Amino acid sequence: MSMNGPDSAAANARSNLIRLALVVLAMTGVIAFYLGTGRVDLRDPVEVTARVTQPVTWTQGGPLSLDVAVTLTNNTDEPLPLSIASQCDIFQWFVADEDMNLVQSQRGDEPCVDVPMRGSLDANHKISGEFSLSLDPARVKPGDYILFIRYWGHELRQPITID
Repeated sequence: MSMNGPDSAAANARSNLIRLALVVLAMTGVIAFYLGTGRVDLRDPVEVTARVTQPVTWTQGGPLSLDVAVTLTNNTDEPLPLSIASQCDIFQWFVADEDMNLVQSQRGDEPCVDVPMRGSLDANHKISGEFSLSLDPARVKPGDYILFIRYWGHELRQPITID
């Protein structure tokens, strides 16, 4: 039976640490290779984005509106089926405060054709729509809110600030 001295134990630990570092370096290199060559896509398969602008500053008695440009992107290699029960459901919205209390929602009496809609979004394509939201200045005051959007059945929470 042989006893290993402190120098032998230190050499063993150093050798193990070097092996571990080489394994981690190799794993990092493989991951970087796959990300760099585009073989791994870190985007969401279906992505909804919105650009919200406020054309006029808030006033006590004046009209308040938000212009919303929404984009639905299919980042997959397959067509994305789109299906909603009514044309009225293509774009839906409501505004909540930071505590998630409902402030205002879309009016139910807005004109639209109550017909089912079906279609598909081709692979790696996008569709966009522009909408104007009329807000009640008695309900919506200057401050921070969250705009909840549903576009073709896909949802998005968009932080907004009313000026």
